[in-house]
Amino acid sequence: MQGQLSIGQLMTFNALLAYFIDPLQSIINLQPRLQSASVAQNRLNEVYQVKSEFNQKATIEDRKLLEGNIEYKNVDYSYGYGTDVLKDINLKISQGEKLTIVGMSGSGKSTMVKLLVDFFSPSKGQVTLNGHATSEIDKHTLRSYVNYVPQTPYIFSGTVKENLLLGCRPDITEEDVIKACQIAEIDQEIANLPLQFETKLDENAKILSGGQKQRLTIARALLSPAKVFIFDEVTSGLDTITEKKVVDNLMKLKDKTIIFIAHRLAIAERADKVVVIDHGQIVEEGSHSELMSKHGFYYDLVKG
Repeated sequence: MQGQLSIGQLMTFNALLAYFIDPLQSIINLQPRLQSASVAQNRLNEVYQVKSEFNQKATIEDRKLLEGNIEYKNVDYSYGYGTDVLKDINLKISQGEKLTIVGMSGSGKSTMVKLLVDFFSPSKGQVTLNGHATSEIDKHTLRSYVNYVPQTPYIFSGTVKENLLLGCRPDITEEDVIKACQIAEIDQEIANLPLQFETKLDENAKILSGGQKQRLTIARALLSPAKVFIFDEVTSGLDTITEKKVVDNLMKLKDKTIIFIAHRLAIAERADKVVVIDHGQIVEEGSHSELMSKHGFYYDLVKG
């Protein structure tokens, strides 16, 4: 009779149904994975379509040709077709000089130093090293000579030692590593880690504080072959006492040119020269004492 099943037919149906349920469930579960894969593929395609900035030909590949003064000559910069972020920047940085750039948030400090490593190209004027424009210098050569260290520390999965040696000079010794850590005031913290330099870190380095990560990246930079260092608010996570020790140590590196982007004006007091930027323009330039005696923009920043 239609619409009726015998007990035997029902048992057979239930037994066969199990063979269909698992594959169907797998297909259902596959949908979110396919969606994630599609999103990942689209993102990868965006990366693959970006033109490598290292493909352009440059005439200067010898680092020795870069040794000398750094100059910004009538430099303007704007993002896209917007208003100028930097306007008529003229600045000379002597070899071995310790310079601090200060100014309000959004004044153009970071943009200015990123032009030096050719992350951006000036919309007008040029930035030169020993008379050679950054556009003429091979990017590998330029960035091995000028090391930009951002405020946000990048820690990679691996040991403390592997993180320190990333991008280091080929002739690095164990003594060099220890010395760099001492300058960055991170040597004692590393000594207290379970396996010291062989301690494993994940990408977030959860066992390290924000300030310790920043000091680790400072030590890493010091092990690079760079002659010029740009420290972009890299001491923002440090207490004032530790910051003073680190900055004092860096100031003693006579053969290195160091540019600080300072969030605390105490760094500026110990620099050879202070450059004050406001709304994309250099409004004052001189030593801490000289600028304080003028009672101008810098004076107001310090007293404010």
